[in-house]
Amino acid sequence: MRIFRKVSITILFLWFITSIVMTVFGTDLFFPFDLKISESEQIYRYKTSRFAAGCLLAYAVFRYLFSFKAAPSLAIVLNFVVFYLIGGLLFGYRDNIDPRDMQHLLVVAFLALMVWFELRQRTRDDVGRFRRDHF
Repeated sequence: MRIFRKVSITILFLWFITSIVMTVFGTDLFFPFDLKISESEQIYRYKTSRFAAGCLLAYAVFRYLFSFKAAPSLAIVLNFVVFYLIGGLLFGYRDNIDPRDMQHLLVVAFLALMVWFELRQRTRDDVGRFRRDHF
């Protein structure tokens, strides 16, 4: 299971890098690997991404204001994905989005589950060790 989680997270990382490079060169890449989606689906995904980014920033500031300890780097990804799923479901319901346009949320939820398992395993492996992991 550990190898499967590592491979899933590696694929996610490669997707991030590919998406960044393609965006720099002027080509949009939508998750999971769609090069062309409808305009309404683009707007839906943009709203969802903006919602998730805003929630993540608010969460980070909240943690800073109340002096919580720093979260592991992978926890930041998990928090963004959770906010993305919440926003996707919220905007999908509110704007009456076709369920076919929301299928990418299943892949996002699967990757969130893999990241969550990896974080739990890392916590178990690090018990008793002094370790700093700052974002």
